[in-house]
Amino acid sequence: MTLALLAGLAASLWPVPPAHAQPAPPPATPGEALSPAPAPRAAQPAMTPMTFTRMTGTPGACGQGCSEWIAAEGVILPGTVVTFAALVQQLGTARPPIAIHSEGGLVDVSMALGRIVRRARLDTIVARTERSGETPTLALDGVCYGSCLYLLVAGVQRAAAPGAVISISPIDFRHPAGGALPDALRQKLIAATLERVRGYFGDMGLDPALGGLMDGEQHDAFYPERGILEGYGIITRDQGF
Repeated sequence: MTLALLAGLAASLWPVPPAHAQPAPPPATPGEALSPAPAPRAAQPAMTPMTFTRMTGTPGACGQGCSEWIAAEGVILPGTVVTFAALVQQLGTARPPIAIHSEGGLVDVSMALGRIVRRARLDTIVARTERSGETPTLALDGVCYGSCLYLLVAGVQRAAAPGAVISISPIDFRHPAGGALPDALRQKLIAATLERVRGYFGDMGLDPALGGLMDGEQHDAFYPERGILEGYGIITRDQGF
């Protein structure tokens, strides 16, 4: 089986959701003490392909002066990029933020999706869209697991609801049938993917040190606290809704 085919089939291009991993502390950022990450409490998204829905709430529903947003919900799969590109074509001059609630998906697809977000100059928010009332609102929770991180960091400005849970999930590979890959092949796949990830983070203007946390040979998945998210530039502002 060729390297390219294995890369396409390897299940860990969609990292193991960190709800099933033991949180591990990241490297310290200057002046910050580390503490164990809390267990996630946010409502979990459905494991369905990602959809994008334009929502309109009351004035200020998605922040100061913001009443319209794009609800991005579900798993990032190959068709996700085409779906989102079609929506962007319909936006015209509008620049609604993207409210993300996602278990993750495929790494390279997530980066391709993120590049469209950045070209469109859209902001991103980790927040769940609540539809139970007369008008939609953004809940004070939401999740962004696994490769969802690449979508989040594509926002020009990036925020998270107070109860949102964001994971940093290092790149790793396993055989699609469930067995382990040979070590040499696994390491080669990780290295190739990390090179693309580091390039992507650089293009998004993030701290290059963040790429080091994505190495599945060195780190486990963990849930960073807000100070760490801000320190690495994953979150750039508070969300005032």
